[in-house]
Amino acid sequence: MDVVCPSCGDRNIIRYGRYNGRQVYLCKECGRKFNDNSFKGKMYSAKVITSAISFYNLGYTLDESARKVNRRFKTRVSRSTVHSWVKEFYGICDYNDLRSRIKKRFRVDEVIQVYSFMHGGLTYDFRYHQSKLEILGNSFPSIVRYLKGLNSRSIDEFFREDDRSSKTRLDIKVETIKSYNNICRLTWFALQACDNNRERHNRVEDFMLINDTSTIACEVPIYYWEKKLGKGICGHIDILQIRDDKVFILDYKPDAEKENKFKVVSQLYLYASGLSFRTGIPLKFFRCGWFDDKNYYEFKPINCKLNWYLK
Repeated sequence: MDVVCPSCGDRNIIRYGRYNGRQVYLCKECGRKFNDNSFKGKMYSAKVITSAISFYNLGYTLDESARKVNRRFKTRVSRSTVHSWVKEFYGICDYNDLRSRIKKRFRVDEVIQVYSFMHGGLTYDFRYHQSKLEILGNSFPSIVRYLKGLNSRSIDEFFREDDRSSKTRLDIKVETIKSYNNICRLTWFALQACDNNRERHNRVEDFMLINDTSTIACEVPIYYWEKKLGKGICGHIDILQIRDDKVFILDYKPDAEKENKFKVVSQLYLYASGLSFRTGIPLKFFRCGWFDDKNYYEFKPINCKLNWYLK
């Protein structure tokens, strides 16, 4: 049964009768009862709810979050309603734990830093979360230096001339582990607020950057010369996390289960190699993964067995 608990994001769900003609479910993990679509039963849309939670986790007060949502969506959300949403979805949007520990060293409009890069005729908005870097970056200070030191003029030329990691397929083998975790839950929540498929990537990235504990940056530029391939490699990491004393390089794939494993593993391995080179962090501290709202796949790049030629 492909149903997710709106409170804790767990899938250990059973049917629990019907109410007003609608299926009711019970989450055996947290005990929450809910309808078959948690957002249909609410007065406000998923876009309003996710925006209110995001405003609050950016550092706005409950009153400020309500006012900003009301202005943006021409609605009437109260302070207490925003508070109830923050509590209801606390199991998914766990940044609130970190939020209470962070001293307000940055203004709210400075928390997310954004820089744009051109690549293949497209604009990529690299952004990082300053407040999380203050805490999580202590484990890997060279990543903090790398993110804060990126300069568009220094890498734009490299990006015009070299190959994208996503188009380079290596002869590579590695064991991958499949799971379902809070990354999938956050993705599911973010996707509820999408009006069309074009919005999916940015929605997922932004929602995770603001609302989860571990995500420190999105669309991170990677560029380096791979001497074993005899060419330059470049690309953009969808999501960069620091958790459990490891660096996670993650790629959102709308249908993760159907992805070509060898292609995506090649791409993520090259990203990890590039970031390892740029930061001096040994590859053993990296983990790579791709995901959607249903599945998460992870591997250790240090365990990859590969021949350095293209397939």
